[in-house]
Amino acid sequence: MPGREEEPSAGQKRQEQPGPFELPLVLAEFLAGRQYAMVTEMSDQGTVFVVKIPDSDLAGMPEHVAIEVRHDLHQHELAPVIRTVVKIHDQPGHPLALESFINVADEQQWAEYAQLADQEEFLLLFYDESLSHRGTKRVRNTAGAEMGRILTYADRIKSAIPDENYDFDAAKAAVLQRTAL
Repeated sequence: MPGREEEPSAGQKRQEQPGPFELPLVLAEFLAGRQYAMVTEMSDQGTVFVVKIPDSDLAGMPEHVAIEVRHDLHQHELAPVIRTVVKIHDQPGHPLALESFINVADEQQWAEYAQLADQEEFLLLFYDESLSHRGTKRVRNTAGAEMGRILTYADRIKSAIPDENYDFDAAKAAVLQRTAL
């Protein structure tokens, strides 16, 4: 079930936003070839979502905006696929929707998702076409327990698939084919 998260409203205490996160070279190279992207990354602020979107989308985003986050586990015969969808309700009736995927067989991705599940909040770090940091949104994480269950179940699915048959990329492609933002 999707969770609706919001940044603190005017009456709530605001925490100071951290400064720009320096993108690791491998991540910068990955993002450079994409117009829209969202990936998890470890930082000194816990696991964060690094988001690359065009400057035109960033320019119109209000400071306070409703953010919807949903985590799904897709069971595929070749690999489990954890899909996170973030919808930023910056335009009525037309939210900005992004998705990221976790491969539980990748130790770094597993660790990032497990850490995220334990966090009370996370950051969305926004970058434009030139990979300049353009803003940060702090989001409450109300799905931690659900994320922990998803990770546990994904590990069980993974353990039932022989290593020689495991193919996350093919499973992810199948999920992309049957889902929509």
